[in-house]
Amino acid sequence: MPAPTLADIVFSEQANHNFSKILGDLKKSNLSITNRLKSIQHDAAFVQKVADVLGLPLVANERSRRVVGTEMSEEGYIQGAGDDTENWAHGLTAPLFWANQSRLLETPEGHLPGLIEELVANSEAGGQAVGELKRVAPRLLVGALSAEEEALRSASSSSKKEVCVVSLVPKTTEKETWEKSKRHMEVGLGKSKTASRFLREALPSICDFVSRFLQEPADHDVETEIGTGTGAGRDANKEVVLLCESGRDLSVGVALALYCWCFADSAGTVRSAEDQEQNHNKPSIRVKLGHIMTAFPDANPSRATLQSVNSFLMDWRK
Repeated sequence: MPAPTLADIVFSEQANHNFSKILGDLKKSNLSITNRLKSIQHDAAFVQKVADVLGLPLVANERSRRVVGTEMSEEGYIQGAGDDTENWAHGLTAPLFWANQSRLLETPEGHLPGLIEELVANSEAGGQAVGELKRVAPRLLVGALSAEEEALRSASSSSKKEVCVVSLVPKTTEKETWEKSKRHMEVGLGKSKTASRFLREALPSICDFVSRFLQEPADHDVETEIGTGTGAGRDANKEVVLLCESGRDLSVGVALALYCWCFADSAGTVRSAEDQEQNHNKPSIRVKLGHIMTAFPDANPSRATLQSVNSFLMDWRK
């Protein structure tokens, strides 16, 4: 039998094209929305069975492999599986999936994006009311930009509750124009992933603005502070309202950054200026993100948003 020639070993251009197309189609079918949703459903059922046997609460946490090296000064980390929901879920959240799982899994793949958009729109219309704010941590509230008018009215009122408003608007604006008043900041970051990336550069200004508001004596507490010689009551009636287009992404990311940067504990004790630049780490950030998600399960900060927050908090250069 003669030895194979190079022509026998190397695929022709047409064969290579067909082979690549087959592999691409196969990968695309495996990564379909339907398959991803079925995987979530099956994984959840498996975890529930294990939890029932052990008598312990368990959480399904998908990862692919451990990467040797560093990420934000860590010794190593577990790389994500590369299936971030913002890349394929079309805005579908966990509560929305579980409430409509049968309908979603029965729908043909080609019709799923449209169905998901319909479910998301109906959820937003019938869920959080226009102007409604969600408290995600002591002194921190988030909401959609539709709540801005009411929030600004509270910020300018003479009531005992002092309010600071940070609006994250879907257009890009110059940093010098962000501070509208002592109690209102309008930050133009743009839309979608662009906004999430620009958030990293905006967080120092946002945190500084909010810190100044929290640390200055409240108008109605000046007399108390002078009389007692302490500043214990200076921030007791101050709240920060954070608004973005959806009320679930950028505003939640900024709330997480402020929760870590401005507050010493879960009771809402305001950090001193000297204490703010302490070393933040992933475990402490994750704990506070857990507090926020527990208080607001419909929150849906994108991976890019959370990366910007982590980068700001754990970068010593700030």
